[in-house]
Amino acid sequence: MPEMAIKGIYRDGKIIPQEDIPFKEDMNVIIVFTEKYDEDEARYHEHGWQVAERQASENYKAGNIKSADSVEQMFEEIERNINED
Repeated sequence: MPEMAIKGIYRDGKIIPQEDIPFKEDMNVIIVFTEKYDEDEARYHEHGWQVAERQASENYKAGNIKSADSVEQMFEEIERNINED
């Protein structure tokens, strides 16, 4: 039987995995509490944030990133893209 550790958080009586679980069948698990959950970092544990973080990492690895000569130019580009959507 495979042994694997998967990071997650315990909040409001539920355990929320923060990584994909590679198993589809029912399995026995051992839950180990490691450190107190930090409410200030809650957004990093949201599913949408995790998906966006993975996509950003893939884009970065693929060289699919944009640059700007200034912060103002970067914000202008962001605003332009928001208005086009």
